[in-house]
Amino acid sequence: MTSKEILNIRNVRYFLMFRSSYFARFYYPVFTLLYLDYGLTLSQFAMLNVVWAATIVLAEVPSGAFADTLGRKKLVVLSSLVMLVEIAMIAFVPTGNPDLVFIVFLINRILSGLAMALASGADEALAYDTLKEQGKEELWPRVLQIQLRISSGVGIFVTLIGAAMYDVNVMASIYSVLGFVAPESTQDIMRIPVYATLFVAVLAIYAALKMQEEKKNLPSDGSKLATTMESLKLTLSTGKWVLSTPYVLFILLYYSLFEHTSRMFLTMNSQYYRAIDIPILYFGFIGAGISVLKILLAGQSRRLAESIAPKNFILIMGLATMATYYWISLGWSIYGVIPALVLIFIIMTMNIFISYHLNKKTESHNRATVLSFKGLMFNLGYGLIGGLYAYYYKLLSQGYTDQQIEEHIDFIASLSSFFYYFSFLFISISVFFYIKDRKKAIF
Repeated sequence: MTSKEILNIRNVRYFLMFRSSYFARFYYPVFTLLYLDYGLTLSQFAMLNVVWAATIVLAEVPSGAFADTLGRKKLVVLSSLVMLVEIAMIAFVPTGNPDLVFIVFLINRILSGLAMALASGADEALAYDTLKEQGKEELWPRVLQIQLRISSGVGIFVTLIGAAMYDVNVMASIYSVLGFVAPESTQDIMRIPVYATLFVAVLAIYAALKMQEEKKNLPSDGSKLATTMESLKLTLSTGKWVLSTPYVLFILLYYSLFEHTSRMFLTMNSQYYRAIDIPILYFGFIGAGISVLKILLAGQSRRLAESIAPKNFILIMGLATMATYYWISLGWSIYGVIPALVLIFIIMTMNIFISYHLNKKTESHNRATVLSFKGLMFNLGYGLIGGLYAYYYKLLSQGYTDQQIEEHIDFIASLSSFFYYFSFLFISISVFFYIKDRKKAIF
């Protein structure tokens, strides 16, 4: 089946549109810098992301169960609406009062986490089950490959424009042409990429509304309480199934480790790029290069995920990730971009592997719930690493002078923690896997 024929499948088409627009945020290339320019500290930034992860942890699995009982489309639509509200909050918050800014960003992180939890699993389950109903579920890796390429293509545009929107010199030239007073610092232009993201949020709402789903059969009494109880029962039964199915359990454990560790680092990549002396304007070119890399290597990632035996695949990816984090911790000026690109390829490949194997082992009736457990385990890890990093960085930075902090020496020194953290947990999970696998083969 050609890519064009795959795109003719309605739910697959709007799933791709939803995913691409949902994550097309113009402020991502300068995510950390944006928070700092609003007046927050790096420790506050890390802790706000812990709140984000904690919100998802609390809402992730219940939302997945509600998606399986109430309907997946309803949750995807609600997610896109919440996304619009949370972006609007930071687009219009006044910055004169630091306490107010922190409170608004705190609420923003809660709403962002809720939006992520509502969509997580539901959109993917809608698309996958549409393929399964047509007897075409083997096309799912192809859909993920197409998603990578479309998202990466959109990402090229978003990252280039987003970084340019945050560059004072570029925006000064544009302001001059338009007859406006030229900005003097990034604080004068920091809202522009946020405004642009508001427009993209509307596209996500449109894609969510266009998805289709058969009407769910609610419990016989049709009450909200009965529906809630049904959702909770599904959550508990799915949780027991995950814990009692080693194949799925270890897939989720490895996924969480690879994903939450890389997400924590990549969330701070704008600070990392600045620390290794890369001008802000180039952030967009790096982001565009990453998107091109994803487009070119998406097929290779899919082939690796499908062709290498699971044990060998996980071992190779684990060792490569350890080496990459060590390389990152060296903080090489300019050339430090290379290990960041390697890390992105590793995670891209790992995500295809995880989705392929997890969906293959999951039944349709609880697919969204299982995928929500996937999100739950990721966010438990993300909350853990966020809290640990915020505490570690706060302690570490106390040993550096203001001048050294301004030169980001303390930040570079903190990066070795990623190597030790990932290595310790990867070895621990692998030892646990080895013990269980000796009793009964898991893969």
